[in-house]
Amino acid sequence: MSETLPALSPNYATLRRHVFTEATEVHGKWPVEFQFRPARGDHRNLLVVFSSVGSRYGFGNALDSVQCHILRIRDHFDGGASYYVARDMDFSVSESVQSLIVSFMERLGVSRDGVTLLGASKGGSAALYYGIRYDYKNIVASTPQYFLGSYSHGHGQLGDAVLGEGQPAENVEIMDSVMRDLLEKDTEFDRNIYVISSPGDYQYEQEVKHYLPALRSYENFNFLFVDSPTVRRHDEVVRQAMPSILSIVYALTEGVAPRWGDVRIGPGPEDEEKAAEHLDRLRRSDTALAVLTRAAAADGRLRLSGHAFLPGVSREGAKDEVKRLVLERRGRSWTFPLTSTKEIRLYREYFDEYVCAYEQGGFATPDDLDLTALPRGTYEASVVVSSPDEGIERRTRLIASRPVDARQALGDCELLVRGGGNGVKVTKRRILGDDTDGVRFSLEKSWQRDRTVHAEGVFFLPGRNADKKGHAHYYLVLQGRRGCFSFPLEARKNTAAVHAHRRRGDIGAYPFGYFTTPGDEGVDVSALPAGRYRMYVSMSTGGALFTRKAGRVALRTVR
Repeated sequence: MSETLPALSPNYATLRRHVFTEATEVHGKWPVEFQFRPARGDHRNLLVVFSSVGSRYGFGNALDSVQCHILRIRDHFDGGASYYVARDMDFSVSESVQSLIVSFMERLGVSRDGVTLLGASKGGSAALYYGIRYDYKNIVASTPQYFLGSYSHGHGQLGDAVLGEGQPAENVEIMDSVMRDLLEKDTEFDRNIYVISSPGDYQYEQEVKHYLPALRSYENFNFLFVDSPTVRRHDEVVRQAMPSILSIVYALTEGVAPRWGDVRIGPGPEDEEKAAEHLDRLRRSDTALAVLTRAAAADGRLRLSGHAFLPGVSREGAKDEVKRLVLERRGRSWTFPLTSTKEIRLYREYFDEYVCAYEQGGFATPDDLDLTALPRGTYEASVVVSSPDEGIERRTRLIASRPVDARQALGDCELLVRGGGNGVKVTKRRILGDDTDGVRFSLEKSWQRDRTVHAEGVFFLPGRNADKKGHAHYYLVLQGRRGCFSFPLEARKNTAAVHAHRRRGDIGAYPFGYFTTPGDEGVDVSALPAGRYRMYVSMSTGGALFTRKAGRVALRTVR
């Protein structure tokens, strides 16, 4: 039975999603790129966020818990940054940005006192600039630069974008005076200003302290000095101070202005003797660290990298460490050398009561790591870390910082690295798997041109979604008397071709269940011996490997 139905209306739930949407609006001369997220519930203030150098939008997901409206503005004008102040010394950028902010205030019904400006580094300078120039009351600025010209000069693409071609000295001088002149002219001192810095950041002496005499004239000026041994670089100030920054933002966007004055946050300097005692005791304890952070397969090589070291440090100081990868199976083990790599932030990631640098705490497999001689099977991975000077040698299970699944073709085998927080396993298995009726396969096209071979078609497993490009790995395999050789294929979205092979009643999603050679250009088989080969396609997904026949090819001798 059918009846006349009204047309579908937009679903209200989809219209009220509290997620960032990205858009561009033209205000004045300049298109302004931004992200906006509406408030959750009855929290009607507006937080305006400016980005730091190298970030597209400021503060990433750190603002997820903020309840009010959030407007994040990108510093990207005519392909370059501007400090939100001047692009190629054209100061009309700020008028366009200010017009965007005002337009959102009008749309949302937010008064000027209901706006909070937030930024870190370059974004911190912007928060102060807009707050003072355009008369906003609430300003939160972490590690802002004072001398905008000198900081921009020679700072990668920032210099040319802000100062113009050649970065002339007169333009540096003009930009260096922007914040000074703005503060000197301001007569409205009823503002809530919060500046965050740290003695561990070189920019405190270079930039931030030049703000302080003028900013102390404001009725509610607050200076948070982050005193922590984990702050050693400029970008670490905002990370360490994030709880305090968020507490200020929470309060300001609810209409409350904290009055803290000058405060130090953080534990302060370490007790050197207690630190040395603790780290020496940690060094002597029976423990080691091995964490896989990246696994990549390319060019017939498996590349692993991560962190591996002996925790703590002896009272005699840091010693060189030697690392090696161990693969174990059925009571036998295979050992491979690892190289130590420099890491600059492990002291923060593996902080244990006191700071320890671990500057050589990274590891990587060498470029010439060759696993072709490794017998087939599944291996448990561990890492041996030794300090010859200290007579220490320890082995620990290799774990992964997040789930890892890396696969590659290796001649007549497939090599897999899979694991997570409970351990990492390396598997080497035949590249030719089961030829089962359970899969859907169709060779749609194949060709051979001299020593280039191409194949494409449908290949998916019903019941296992193929809705993303990385749902499976595909390989082209040529098997002949002279050996078995494999080449990576790629998944491609081809909904129409795949749909024709779905059975009635199957509601799975398989749009990427289609394989082809990279770029449809075929694979180069010129290195293979001449002869006749059977051609197969293998699909590796989950723990299984499926293979279907795809015809034959004959390779002639290369002349």
